[in-house]
Amino acid sequence: MRRCDSGAVPIRAIAIQLALLAGIVAFYKLYLPHREKVLAAAAAAEREQRIQKLLPSLVVEDSTREVTASDGAGRAHPQKLASTPTMEEVEQALGAPDERSTDFRGGLHLIWSGTEHELEASFDQGRLYCLRVEDRRTGHGVLIFESSWGWHPF
Repeated sequence: MRRCDSGAVPIRAIAIQLALLAGIVAFYKLYLPHREKVLAAAAAAEREQRIQKLLPSLVVEDSTREVTASDGAGRAHPQKLASTPTMEEVEQALGAPDERSTDFRGGLHLIWSGTEHELEASFDQGRLYCLRVEDRRTGHGVLIFESSWGWHPF
């Protein structure tokens, strides 16, 4: 009569299951967060390219006036919006915004964050009236309005 070593098979099966479970936990704890960071960095770089491409088409310098530059080192021409696209046109050019908020008058503010710049577009009744462009490294930026009379650096 042969005796079956029934104790070895369940231990081996449990060891295999524990190894599989450890692999799944490592995948979710190590690889997925790393992959999310890589994808977020790629998305920010793409948004930065879109911001850099859109700004020249929306903003023009007002060469009729000069104002003191933000650093006080000289004079600069203020900027104004060259066109007032709709919210849908801006979203089509930049993609989905990172943040949305509304003000007390019903104005909509959409924010896109790139690798170097943050762009906030303000809309009143669906039309662009103000852009805020900020350098993310220095924290300095500029508000660009429909009319250059409201221009000022920050």
